[in-house]
Amino acid sequence: MMDDEWEQQYMPPYEQRDQEDQAEAWYNQPLRTENRRLTEEVMRLKKLLRENQISWSPLLTLDPEDPTRGAWASTKKASSRSSLRRRSGLQSPRLPTLPNEIMVMIIKYAMTSNYPIIDPLFKSNANAMTAPEKNRPPQLAVGFLATCSAFNAEATRYLWSNNMFVFTSHLALQNFSNLDLKYRRGIKHITMRIIARYYDDEDHVRKAPFPSWSTTRETIRLRVIRRFKESTMARRGFRSYTWNQVIDFLDVLRPPYDPNHNKNEPRPRLLPGLESLRMDLVNFPADYLTAPGGQAIHNLAAHDLASTLNELQLTGITDCQWGVELSSQLSRLVKDDGLLLKADSTYVLTNTLRRKSPNKSLEWQPRVVRAWKALAEEYLRQKAEKKDEANDGANNNSANSSFALGLHVMAHHHHGGHHSGLTPIPPVPVEEGAPKSQWKERRTLWKRVPVSRDARDEDRRWVEFDRTTGQPIDPDEYDDEDADTYDMDDLVCHHCGVMHSPYEEDY
Repeated sequence: MMDDEWEQQYMPPYEQRDQEDQAEAWYNQPLRTENRRLTEEVMRLKKLLRENQISWSPLLTLDPEDPTRGAWASTKKASSRSSLRRRSGLQSPRLPTLPNEIMVMIIKYAMTSNYPIIDPLFKSNANAMTAPEKNRPPQLAVGFLATCSAFNAEATRYLWSNNMFVFTSHLALQNFSNLDLKYRRGIKHITMRIIARYYDDEDHVRKAPFPSWSTTRETIRLRVIRRFKESTMARRGFRSYTWNQVIDFLDVLRPPYDPNHNKNEPRPRLLPGLESLRMDLVNFPADYLTAPGGQAIHNLAAHDLASTLNELQLTGITDCQWGVELSSQLSRLVKDDGLLLKADSTYVLTNTLRRKSPNKSLEWQPRVVRAWKALAEEYLRQKAEKKDEANDGANNNSANSSFALGLHVMAHHHHGGHHSGLTPIPPVPVEEGAPKSQWKERRTLWKRVPVSRDARDEDRRWVEFDRTTGQPIDPDEYDDEDADTYDMDDLVCHHCGVMHSPYEEDY
């Protein structure tokens, strides 16, 4: 009996989207919600008119003798704002006003939050917020939006350009498509707080390994959403919404539909100016979840959204085979020479969401994505030049042709060999103000890395990375003269003559 209870507690779930959540999301879709609200308001006003024996339509007759039948408004002319201002100006002297520059500074301060805004334009979920986040006082003076059209325009601009945003649901991020494109273009960084959901149609206590990179025997009692047990052929039981939730978040970033968009131009993504993305995975235990199936993550990360970011931050990604595979796929979101930062879980959810106590495992583990590509292009260019010299310049375009062919072969090989129409995307620009490297032969590059996981964007330090591995250079290597070596031929494949990535996750 005890063994059966233990097996029920630690039984791994299978991956499946919850149909009830999907039905609720469809019902609460913003346009349908707004339509229901307007319909209810119209019905309420009609009822009010009927109760007062006033016809709301000239085609309807509530009382033939009613003199107000069909009367919609008073014949008395309403006073305009300008006339009211003129009359008030005659009665009182002109009030003092602030200079426009001062008013703009006030609006900017009032519309800038000290903390990230969670699920803007969407109903907040208390289960996805920590206790300090739920108890914070209002951070924005939204009253400026209703003051006048000029204040509304200025305050709206600062609201979307001066704040950081956290999304705990892909529906909240999807609702961002209702925001004007001119505001979405200015958003450079967002955070996705992806909290694993577990469902069950039986009253069982479900436990899992504590989501941590550290070796521990501690377990966590999962927060399970109860569902009704149906007597149908529908697959039920203990199930999770984890990898599919990552897919749904990424899917929302694809270009939304805009009926007014020029069909001769490509549709912009949801956030065209997005440069940095942070994913906080919550309650993703290692060696517990079902394997992610299908090609959905690959199609999104390696194709639809490939090479769009300068920096990707991942916390809570599982330290197991599935976590390594997911990290490998998500790294394709980053451009060449972009920065990939990984750390242990930031949050854990039991009855409520809470932050994990800080420790060394929560520090960033940085890596430069596809830093070796610059070396591969250099190798192909030198190879083409040597071939051109050997031919004594018989064809002036031979070097360029050989170089272009080599790039095509390299891209074809490293992307599975079955995708056509690959468009070269420029790497991340070199950051200005980098220190000078002491290496003479070794190929390196400098990146500004956050000093801590929760540091502000401006709190960064310079770190030197090795181009062959993409890893930070160990401080002890600076005192080793033998470390200053680089032989390009050591990285070239003897079978295809193309330089490969020395890093298993780097594509």
